[in-house]
Amino acid sequence: MIITANVQEDQNDFRLDQFLAQSTGDDISRTSIQKWIKNGHILCTSNPKSKLKPNFRVKSGEIFEITIPPKPKLNLDPIEMPIEIIYEEEEFVIINKPPGIASHGGPGDDSPSLVNGLLYYFKNLSQIGGEIRPGIVHRLDKPTSGLMIIAKTDKAHIKLSSMFQKREVEKTYYAWLVQTPQLPEGRIELPLGRHPTERLKMCVRKDGRKAITTYKIIKSISSRKSRNFSLAEIKIETGRTHQIRVHFQNMGCPVVGDMLYSRTGNEFSSYGLLLFSQSIKFKHPFKRRTIEFTLPFPERFTRFEAEAEFR
Repeated sequence: MIITANVQEDQNDFRLDQFLAQSTGDDISRTSIQKWIKNGHILCTSNPKSKLKPNFRVKSGEIFEITIPPKPKLNLDPIEMPIEIIYEEEEFVIINKPPGIASHGGPGDDSPSLVNGLLYYFKNLSQIGGEIRPGIVHRLDKPTSGLMIIAKTDKAHIKLSSMFQKREVEKTYYAWLVQTPQLPEGRIELPLGRHPTERLKMCVRKDGRKAITTYKIIKSISSRKSRNFSLAEIKIETGRTHQIRVHFQNMGCPVVGDMLYSRTGNEFSSYGLLLFSQSIKFKHPFKRRTIEFTLPFPERFTRFEAEAEFR
């Protein structure tokens, strides 16, 4: 697989590894990019003779070609990592996924995934998702944190997957946005599909899959430099890859800290992607009661709010 990245004016004089990390987004780690540079998988097509190193300074207008090497053998060893267990019973468990950890392994990212952590904490996980995704009923993007349901048995996996497909699981997300949407609340119904040239991205396209997002702006902040930020409460009726991030980017209000869909992503790297799955509610798959949990706002959210006025 080969992807290209064009250096924009606002990326002039970036380190090569920094530029590529911003251009390829969260699905590929900066560590992997550094390895690829050193192993000759990165080429400057506008100057093929350039001797590239991670600290190579890129120039506006340059084009880089990334040849993603063959996928290595997946690392499915149990690895201890900080995973907060919110609720657990015999059939399933609800966790608070930390940011910066992929839900499962994928191309271009050989760092440990949530699956490695789950294998450390739980002896039994469902196998419906295959050997690379044990227990994974639904996913959160790598930089997104928050509530996830993990199936411990195949029976639970089948039932929970059906509930997600029937939209019987209610999830609420919160996100800080760059700018404020024109309407304080609304419904975004735009089909999504793979980007035609940047294969790590999704985009709005007529032939894409149906995607529906509803939102309500909770508060807005104007900084001393006249920049606007807004906190949105978000619900999704469909679960497409990068759905929330693409829908708001299409509105001109990308999620703060989004390295893949926002030109300002690198500016807010100290906070990470300010999107998290705050609450979840569903009927117990096998008992007559409702399961409902809500998380407090992460420290990075409250820290951004306290510091946003100085931006």
